[in-house]
Parts: sequence; structure tokens; C-alpha cells
Amino acid sequence: MSVIENGLITEFYNTYRQNLETVREIEEGLVKASDRSSWVEKLAEKSDFLRSAYVYNESKLSELIYPFVNNEVELDEEVADEFFDNIYAMSMAAENDSLLTTEVLLKLQDFYKSREQEEKWILTTYMLALSYNDKSNDRSIEKARDCFEDVARMGYKYCELKEWETRRRIIMSAYYSIEDKDLQNNEERIERIVQYENFKKFLERKDVRDLDSDKFDFDEILSLIKDALMWALVRSDSAPNRAVLEYMVRELLPDGINRDNLNRQAAVNAVSYIWCNLYSGNLPADTAVILLFKYYEANDEIIDYPSVLSSHTANEAYQKKITCMQECFRALALPNVTLENKEELFYEMAGEFRKIYTSIPHLTNNGYINDDLCRTVKLMLRTAYDEEESLEYIQEIILNRNSMTLIHSMMVGKIACIIMDALIDKVPDMFFELIGTKDPNIVKNRRSYLLKYIERCAHLHDIGKAYISDIINQQTRKLTGEEYFLIRQHPTFGHELLADTKLSGKYNSVIEGHHRSFDGQGGYPPSFDNVHDRMKIMIDIITIADCIDAATDTLGRNYTKSKTWLPALADELESDDQMRYNQEIVNIIKNDAETCNNISYITDAGRTDIYYDIYRKYISDKEENQEIRVEQVMIK
Repeated sequence: MSVIENGLITEFYNTYRQNLETVREIEEGLVKASDRSSWVEKLAEKSDFLRSAYVYNESKLSELIYPFVNNEVELDEEVADEFFDNIYAMSMAAENDSLLTTEVLLKLQDFYKSREQEEKWILTTYMLALSYNDKSNDRSIEKARDCFEDVARMGYKYCELKEWETRRRIIMSAYYSIEDKDLQNNEERIERIVQYENFKKFLERKDVRDLDSDKFDFDEILSLIKDALMWALVRSDSAPNRAVLEYMVRELLPDGINRDNLNRQAAVNAVSYIWCNLYSGNLPADTAVILLFKYYEANDEIIDYPSVLSSHTANEAYQKKITCMQECFRALALPNVTLENKEELFYEMAGEFRKIYTSIPHLTNNGYINDDLCRTVKLMLRTAYDEEESLEYIQEIILNRNSMTLIHSMMVGKIACIIMDALIDKVPDMFFELIGTKDPNIVKNRRSYLLKYIERCAHLHDIGKAYISDIINQQTRKLTGEEYFLIRQHPTFGHELLADTKLSGKYNSVIEGHHRSFDGQGGYPPSFDNVHDRMKIMIDIITIADCIDAATDTLGRNYTKSKTWLPALADELESDDQMRYNQEIVNIIKNDAETCNNISYITDAGRTDIYYDIYRKYISDKEENQEIRVEQVMIK
């Protein structure tokens, strides 16, 4: 086995991180561009830089990183420590990368364990947990919790460990392992309570406090861990049992808390007080909703987003805003809420939420915030009254923060409308089952409805990528196996985001099925039966439009040479041994000159104009209030 030369790892990590920062700076230039000319210049700069960064990264990764993660180079202590130091620097800056942090940490974890270097193993496992926790999907969060719990269990050796930094990570791991996004039932609640009580005993041990009381405020961390437990217990749709409620009132809620002093309480205490009284039967659901929202309105602290974005924890002001808003929407959706002004209250809450998400810095890849925004939207959509507004919320809150997904979805919508328009004219019988008629004239009369519907399907089809935004928006290298696995989950993530909302029945088939093959024998997720789904024709159109945009993209993150439209048709759609695409639709597209010309234009000469319109309308700083020029190239 070869050996990596000392210093090369640090040089590469520094360059890689600087390249990511340069991409963010160029993207910021796109968002703030004052006119079309400067915007086009920035777009060209971005495309050129992404491709050059990709070439550089792949060269260095092949030389330094891939051999290491594939066990092709010998790992000695000096090399391991150099990797460790660079990942530590990224972790402390709240920077994350599935390859340069997660994958390498997995190897370092095994290395330090085999060398019985417990302190390095603890720190490595802690950083691995942070790396997983910064991702906003449940699979990664579950892995993070396992790592945090592994470190927290090392508490029995606390006083034997030499380094304070190591001991501190044991304490912080207890905090993170108790924190939870969604506890599904009371068994999981009891499990968290037991964890908390055990660690509380640990933090109260005399030998622990004697060793580190000059370095650490143990009472403060106990308070933080108690808060983490309370948030974990209440942030759930499942009703608590009597044992959980009695424990919270007896052990967790502050003495003397009541409705009169609620607005002076910390967010976690106020929300937990209302929650306990709601499920104890002491507060009607209507009153609970009003109290929650009044508490939210009474607290107007400004969120210091730089501190949130540069750390792995939320601060009190953030909790008061985001988490309280989530619980407001969760309570409003309860079936026993009968408020006469329920709709008016929803719009007040939605307006407050709009103030929150428009204040969040746009150019951030912080998974913690992205995850919270997705969860808040999901809760909000349970009560949303209007489909059009629901789609606007998704557009504004989720897609706008994921520019690559937004642009791709808009492009797929334009291509899908062109295809749909041709199909309505030439094969209206394709839509008989969907429309519920065998009359082609009725299908044609409903053209505007069908076009609007397919466009909305396109805008929503990749919404699940919001949970893997760090993969979609950041990478300038080949994806890892784990990243590919997570990308293949985005139809399921999207389905789950809209579950229990008014949009679910109308759009979830397309969201979940757009990566299944036409014959149902391939693609993902394998559990979804697209062949017998009523929306199959819509799924087929979106699948083809999705392929066309991906194959012809010259301006996004397509690091290989993209194809122009007609070669893309031949290579991607006609050469279809796996029966991924509906060949009847492909043949109609191929044999219709107008359809081919329209698709050719928007995927080639018109692409820059369309991208510019999307940036101006959805992504750019709204304060500039610039006139939006819309390119009308979608349909006849």
C-alpha cells in the first residue's frame, strides 16, 4: 500500500472548502445582480468555476481521499491525525460534507478504535454524529443519535479521560441524544425520560463536578438538557399518557407557572405548560391554540442567524419563533378545534411565518434550519385552506431556498406543458381515465386545466430534495454511495412532506412515481405501483420532461458534456432497453416538428432567458423591485 505525503491532505481540505465558499459568493452575485448583463456574466462564471472545481476535486480526491476510504492506502497515526485535524476544523465551523467528513470519519473511527485510542475515538464519533445531524433527513438523524448515544455511554470513564475537550463531548452527546424531532409514541417518550434521569445523576456526581466545575457550568447544561427533553416530549402528534404528563408537571415544569405569567416564561416552558393542560383536559383545544399564538406574538426577540448557522444548536430566540410556530400550526390542525375565526387565525399565523422565513439568510446550507422550515410547512399545510396558496407557500419557503431544484422544476414544467399540449391534440384518449370521459372534445376543452395541473406536478415533483439540499446544491465532485442512496429517497421524502395535507391525493402519485420505469419493473421507490395508478399518464409526462431537462442542461451542475435536444431524444429516450419511458409519447414528440422546435428552443437558446426570469421572480433580492420579464415559450 502507498502512503499519503504529509501536508497534502491539509492543502486539499483548505482548497476544497475555499472552492465551496467561492461557489456561494458567485451564487450571491447571481442573486444580487443588478441587470441581465451582469447576471449572465455571473452565470457563466458560475458554470465555468463549477466545472473547473469539479476537475480539480476529482483529481485530488482520486489521489488522496478515494484510496483512503476504499482501503487502498496505508493509514498511519500521522495521516489519521491530519485527517482528524482538518475535519475538526470543518466541524467547529458547522461545515459538512458527506465524503470529506462523514466517510472519512467512519474510517478514522475504526482506526482509533483498533489502536485503543479512546479519546480520539470519542472525539471522532462525536464529530461523526454532528456530520449526520447536520443533514435534514430522518435516516441520517437516526445515525447521529446512535453515535451520540455511543459517546454518552462513555460517561463511566469520564474521570479517567485526560483531555477536557473529550470529557466535554461526552456531556454534549447526552444533550444531543435526548433531543428529538419526532417521538412516535409513549414508549419512545419514556425511553428519553430514562436517558435524561440517568444523565442527570451522572452530572450530579461529586467526582465529576470536582474534576471540571471550574471549566463547566453543570447546572446550566442540566437546564439545557431538561429543555431538550421537554421539546422532544411535546413535538409529536401522538397524545401523551398519564405517566408522561404527571412526570412533566412534577419534574420539568417550573413551579408557579400559570396562564397569567405565561408570556414571561421561556418558550419551552410556555409550550409545555399549554401542552400538558391540553392533554390533561384542563384546557379546551380552542383555548390552547389561542394561548400558543398569543405567546408567540408577545415575544419579538430578533434571531441572531449567524450564531444559529455557525453552530449545531438553536438559541432561545430561534426556538420562540420557529418551534412555537410549529406548535401553533400543530394545535390548529387538531380535530377538536372549533374556533369561529379558525381561518382568520390561520392566515395570521401564516403571515407571521412568512416574516420568519423571509428574514432567514437565503444563501445557507444549514440542514438544521432547512429541516425546521420543511417541518413547519408540513404542519402549516394540514390547515391551509386554498390549494393555490399552499403551492405558493411551498414555492416561497422550500423551493426558493433550493435554487437548483427550483430552476430544474420550472424547466420540467415548461417542457411538460409543451408535451401535454401536443398529446391533447393528437391522442386525447390518453386522458380519458384522468378526466372521466371518452369524449375527445371534453379533453380539449379542459386543456387549460390539464396544462396548469401538469405544471404544478412538475413544480412539486422534486420537493423531497429539500431534505438533501446539501447534496443537491453543494457538491462539486462525484457523489458517494450514501449520497446516491439518499437521492433515491427524494420521491419518498416528497410524499412524506405532503402526507396528511390537502395536496397529497392530487400530487403525491407524480411525486412518488416519477423515477419508476414505464413498465413498473425498475426505478425507485420499488414499492410504488405506477403502472396501475390513475395518474400514470401524468407520471409518464413528468418522467420524460425530467429526463429531457437533465440531459440538455448546460447551465446547472452538469459536469459532463450536456447534449442538445435531438441527440438527447435519441440517446436518452429512444434507446430505452429498460422500458423506462412511454414510447408512445416519445414517438409523438419525435414526429411533431412544432413540439420538437419548442423543446429545442427552451432547452438551448432560450434556457438563459428562462433562468434569468426565474432568478428575478423567485430568488433575487425582492427589495430591488425590478420589473420581471417573462419569456412566453411554453405553449402555443
